[in-house]
Amino acid sequence: MEKEFQSAPKHFWQTIQRLRRGKRGSIQAVYSKGGTLLTSTEEVIGRWIAHFEELLNPPNLSSTVEADLEDEASKHQSPWRKSLR
Repeated sequence: MEKEFQSAPKHFWQTIQRLRRGKRGSIQAVYSKGGTLLTSTEEVIGRWIAHFEELLNPPNLSSTVEADLEDEASKHQSPWRKSLR
C-alpha cells in the first residue's frame, strides 16, 4: 500500500474511500408486475425472487403445445440424430 501511495496517491485514496463505504447495492427500486414502483428492500427482494422463480420454473405447457413442439423439433433434427434412435 505504501508503494501505491507514493506512485499514485489519488488512486490510493479512492481505494481507501471505497473500502470504508463498504459494498452498496446499485438498484434501489424496481417495478412490480402491475407497474407500481417498489422501493422497500423487502419488496424489491421479493420481486427479484419472483422474477427468477418464473425464469427458472416456467409454467407447465399443455400437452398439445408439447406435442407440437416435439413434432417441430423432429422435423429439424439432423439425419445423424435420427440414426442414433
